[in-house]
Amino acid sequence: MTGGNVETYLWGNQLKDSINLGEYSPELDDNGIYILPASGEYEIRVFQPRSQARKDKKPQYWMSINIK
Repeated sequence: MTGGNVETYLWGNQLKDSINLGEYSPELDDNGIYILPASGEYEIRVFQPRSQARKDKKPQYWMSINIK
């Protein structure tokens, strides 16, 4: 996930806690990749800070998802 002033999180029953998928997250490897621990249903949420939303800002961001 790059660009924009947003935070991205991954949720799933297979996870102990949500995973931060932000550009500088320690959960990502050196290539910016996170590998799911198991197959199943997951949810990705993209959050915009409230202060930015109140100013009616509309940040652009880019996300790439690969399933193999």
